[in-house]
Amino acid sequence: MRNWAKQLAGAVLVLVFALAVGGFVLVLRAQQGSLAATMAVAHIRAVSPPDGATNVPLSGEIRADYVSRPANDPAIKLEPPAGLTLDNPHWDGTTFVIDDHGLRANSLYHVELDQDDWTGKGEHKQIKVRWSFRTGTGQPVAPTPSPTPAAPTSSASPSVQPTASGPLIWYREPSTGLHGLDWTGTQIKSLSLDSVTPSPDGLLLWRRPNTADAANTVYDADGKSVGSVLTDPTMMWADDGRTFCGVTTTPTGAYDLDLLRINGPRVRIGAIGVTPGTKQVPMLAACSVLTGRAVVIGQSSGYTWSVTMISLADGTVVYQHSYPNPLARIVASHDGQYIAEQFAGNTNGPATLIRQLPSGTTVGQFSGIVVQRFSWDGSLVVGNTFGDPSVQEAQVMRYRTHEIVWHQCMCPHPHGLFALPQPGGSKVAVLAITDDGLHVLFTIVDANGTSKSVPVAAQSLPLF
Repeated sequence: MRNWAKQLAGAVLVLVFALAVGGFVLVLRAQQGSLAATMAVAHIRAVSPPDGATNVPLSGEIRADYVSRPANDPAIKLEPPAGLTLDNPHWDGTTFVIDDHGLRANSLYHVELDQDDWTGKGEHKQIKVRWSFRTGTGQPVAPTPSPTPAAPTSSASPSVQPTASGPLIWYREPSTGLHGLDWTGTQIKSLSLDSVTPSPDGLLLWRRPNTADAANTVYDADGKSVGSVLTDPTMMWADDGRTFCGVTTTPTGAYDLDLLRINGPRVRIGAIGVTPGTKQVPMLAACSVLTGRAVVIGQSSGYTWSVTMISLADGTVVYQHSYPNPLARIVASHDGQYIAEQFAGNTNGPATLIRQLPSGTTVGQFSGIVVQRFSWDGSLVVGNTFGDPSVQEAQVMRYRTHEIVWHQCMCPHPHGLFALPQPGGSKVAVLAITDDGLHVLFTIVDANGTSKSVPVAAQSLPLF
């Protein structure tokens, strides 16, 4: 009884002190509930690196994207702290950013964000948001002339040297063949190849054969053959520009995710799961050797029923989600970190959710724009407005804030919209086709809204 009285007296004393300074102190910790719930209390939409992320660079940024900027800046610390430095805290709109340096390779780090929401009156709310990530090997994640893939060691590596000094944008003119531009819009390459698909950086081009079970020839930017890669009807370039992802059917009717390399063998990564009892077919949405992940969607009858993120290192499933009500489509960023889930349209146009993977956190939501591509860093989307074709626009939008960075009318008769992100850069190439292909509007847009028009001939087509 005496101990109970002491505890009650102590509690009263703490309460009196809290009221004296203006409010009751509320401390919320991620361990007491889900991370998503704690983030919601802190008014945080997303954190980066996301919870559970792997292969995180040894130097970079910790970011917390708030619904609105809080009264006080958060405090961020990492455990274990040995050898690391956190500096340059600043705000990027409603996103709090702090730089990190000196992280150790292949190490697990725990992040603690301490948010003090007290304004001097009322409830004193102190929120601690905690999550974890694991660093990579210390190899660069930004595109380089010869990147080191995060892939099984059994796969062969091609000895392919690019012949151009920087990334290229390719398009085809009806009478003069292929043209390669740098990201200032200057033409520096011209070729006469047919039916080629450039790598994301445009430094290599692969040509799909007309017959099955044949090999694809791969060319450099000068049109010289550098080798071949095994054929796969669903294959797509990886974001390192030297590797492909592919999907194969097993004898039992299941599906496998493979890596294919120039002048190298096909290497099985792991199984691809689709919803049992459905007629779903897996399609690649992203293949990222730079982050070691691939995104695969399950499609049936023109709709998307599931999405899966798979590790390229060991074939494990990093993220998986099924849609009882199927989506119209999914568009993924090059590294699979962001996906645009686009629902069927209504009178206001298609509704779209932007999720960050592998956490699944919603970081953006809007309607009325059909998303075509993400920028390289995933902060922008390129798309076209929905509705009256006489006023339809191509738009570049910062989806977290709904800021329209750039727009251009595709009227009066929009025909198609294509976009390409600048590898490692802030620009996007946007090509809009109007009047049944008679007019082509080719623009290079920077994230700050500046743009440059590139004159091209009528009926030109993008190779992206």
